Amino acid sequence: MMGLYQKQKEYFEKAYETGEHGWPTMEPTPFVLAALRLIRRGAVPGRGRILDLGCGEGRHALACAREGFDAVGLDYQPLAIRKARAFARRQKIRKGVRFMVGDVFRLPFSPNRFDGLIDYGCLHHVKIGDTRRYLKSVLPCLKPGGYFILSCFSTRFKHHPGEKRTRNWLVHKGHYDRFFRKQDFKALFGSQFEILKAEEKADGRHVFWHVLMQKK
Repeated sequence: MMGLYQKQKEYFEKAYETGEHGWPTMEPTPFVLAALRLIRRGAVPGRGRILDLGCGEGRHALACAREGFDAVGLDYQPLAIRKARAFARRQKIRKGVRFMVGDVFRLPFSPNRFDGLIDYGCLHHVKIGDTRRYLKSVLPCLKPGGYFILSCFSTRFKHHPGEKRTRNWLVHKGHYDRFFRKQDFKALFGSQFEILKAEEKADGRHVFWHVLMQKK
């Protein structure tokens, strides 16, 4: 099954090479920006540390820096990280953010390191059978009381008109996509998190869940 992850990695490598991937590269999603400002209004000491998992070209990590946080953007694609650093230079953001190549299953951080986590489009490419590996790697990085901003595909998401599915995942053009219902977040995270907000947002056929949680 590791062959699927290798194909997925190659898919994203090509997407960053061509730039023809379909997701935004510069501006943060409004939900993420609003969540960061809510966190800033909370009792986060000092600047606060945020980890952006699967950061891509860095739009959310850079937004964290602009909002006064110290952010780490992590992605397993070296080209994505190079582009993120170039965007930081272009925007003249010289402090509050650093980018690194890394694997979400093998995070190099000590427990309770971060005040906030962002996963904008990483979990929904993790196979259902590897969910526990993901949670075991990611969640210890977050401090008690810390915030988790999560965005992933809704079961209403469609790649093309008329797409029909009989299960909550598929392999599409060499990458794995998993689709979520609102109740899935309580099942996955409810024992460790309070779910503060869950919004389903549509952009045409592309429908996402945006979730803000706080670690108990």
